[in-house]
Amino acid sequence: MVVKHPANKKTNPESAPIPAEASRVDAVYEQILLGIVRGELQGGVELKSTQLGEKLGVSRTPVIQALHRLAADGLVSLEVHKRAVVRPGAENWLVEIHEMRELLEPRAAALAAEHITAGDLEALARLAVEARPHASDSWPDAAQRFDFALHLKIAERCGNFALGEAIRKCWSFKRLSYLAVPEPAGNLEKGYREHLAILDALRSRDSRTAQAAVLFHLRSAASLRPAETIV
Repeated sequence: MVVKHPANKKTNPESAPIPAEASRVDAVYEQILLGIVRGELQGGVELKSTQLGEKLGVSRTPVIQALHRLAADGLVSLEVHKRAVVRPGAENWLVEIHEMRELLEPRAAALAAEHITAGDLEALARLAVEARPHASDSWPDAAQRFDFALHLKIAERCGNFALGEAIRKCWSFKRLSYLAVPEPAGNLEKGYREHLAILDALRSRDSRTAQAAVLFHLRSAASLRPAETIV
C-alpha cells in the first residue's frame, strides 16, 4: 500500500513515514483504502488490527480507529466481536464515487454559474495559467491543483449546502485516485482543456453550458480510467 504526503510528491512506499498524532489515523485509513481500491485487500478479507499495525509501523489504536471510519463509509463490515472484513465489491468504491459525481456536479455547476464571484473567477484563471500543459516541469501538479480548485469552487458556489457537502465528500475520495494510479500526461492535457471549457461557461454565467460541460468532462474521465476500479 502506498500513501503520498502531499499528493503531488513521490514517496518511497517502503520508507513513507506515518504522521504523528491526529493525522496518523488519516494516514492509516488512506493506506488501507488504497489497498482496497487497488484490489490488494479483496472482498471477504479479514483486516486484523495487530497485523496491519505491524505492517504500517503503528500501534493497534490508529488502525482500529481507521477501520471504524472505513466501516462508517461502507467499505468494511464490523462483524461479531468487532471483526473487520472488507465488503464485497469495495474495490469499486472510486468508480461508484465517480458515478455519484455525475449525478451531483452538473447540477451544481448550473447553479454555480449564477452565484460564482468575480474574485473566484480571477483566482481560477490564475490557476489555469499555471496549469498550462508543459509550461513548466511542475505543470502536472498545477493541473491537479486547478482540477481540485475548480470542482470544489463549484461545490462551494452552488448555493445548496447539502449538495455542496455531498460533492466535497466525494472529492475527499477523488484525491485517492491520483495516489492509486499515476495520471498519464495525455489525460491531464485533455482534462485541462475540459476544465477551461467549464471555466468559460462559468465566466459567461451560462448555466446550461456549464452543466453540459461538467457532465461531458466526468463522462470523458470515466472513459479514460486507468483501471477498471479507479476513476
